[in-house]
Amino acid sequence: MTNKGSNSTILLWLAFVASLCGILLDIYNKTIVDGFVQALTTFKYFTLQSNLLVLLVSSGLLFLKEGKVKTIAKNYLGAVTSYILLTGIVYLIILEPIYELYGRERIASVLLHYVVPPAVLAYWLLNEKRRYQFKEILKWLCYPVIFMLWGLLLAFWFEDYLYPFFDIAQYGAFVAIYLVLVAIGFLAMILLLFFINNFYLTPHIPERRGK
Repeated sequence: MTNKGSNSTILLWLAFVASLCGILLDIYNKTIVDGFVQALTTFKYFTLQSNLLVLLVSSGLLFLKEGKVKTIAKNYLGAVTSYILLTGIVYLIILEPIYELYGRERIASVLLHYVVPPAVLAYWLLNEKRRYQFKEILKWLCYPVIFMLWGLLLAFWFEDYLYPFFDIAQYGAFVAIYLVLVAIGFLAMILLLFFINNFYLTPHIPERRGK
């Protein structure tokens, strides 16, 4: 195995183990306080959802032989990379300063926000071979947009604020501005990955044009 192949395998295993341990530890922490069933509601948060996507994709790439499911994992690597990077960036800039976590909660947070994102990014840089088509941008954006609508639904109907920028009781109409900024952040991350992919990772592969 070449050094590149060995490094890629290590990074993929790191993403797999860190996301798995982070998710399980987060569920365990909440189970102690609220019980197992209530702890499962942790998956309503983008952090857990994006890390679960990483876990699924890394599992497919590590354990499946070539086939339809593994091809799907490869095709969604770029999109999942953009989601997990935003998880780390938004947490670092917006949430880290206002959350005080200790012990097991801190360990779970470090795994999910600071270990998984750079591991996935490094793996993507070393292994992405598929040239992206710009029509895919809207597909990549579907999930973040649906998540924001889901967050607004919880805020309006259940007064359940997933993150501070969903708190309509405190911020009112300014929530719309925050969400627009988050959407712009998602779009900027996606465009950055497209730029790196098309101009550095796959510069000599012609883009397939849809009919």
